Amino acid sequence: EVGRPIAPRMRIAFEVSDSPTMTDALVDAGAELIAAPVETPWLSLNARLTAPAGLQITVFQELQPKA
Repeated sequence: EVGRPIAPRMRIAFEVSDSPTMTDALVDAGAELIAAPVETPWLSLNARLTAPAGLQITVFQELQPKA
């Protein structure tokens, strides 16, 4: 979702119901935006951020209904 290899040794991902809103909230709370929400080929909306302690975070929203 970033377009270039930047992943550190460890990254954590959270499924959220609204990726753009959560991304904005995390940036407002001090996270650094790496990549704004983008639709992936596997139909999720992913954003990448760095938390204040340097931990890289992905927030994702599934775009297709669960079966």
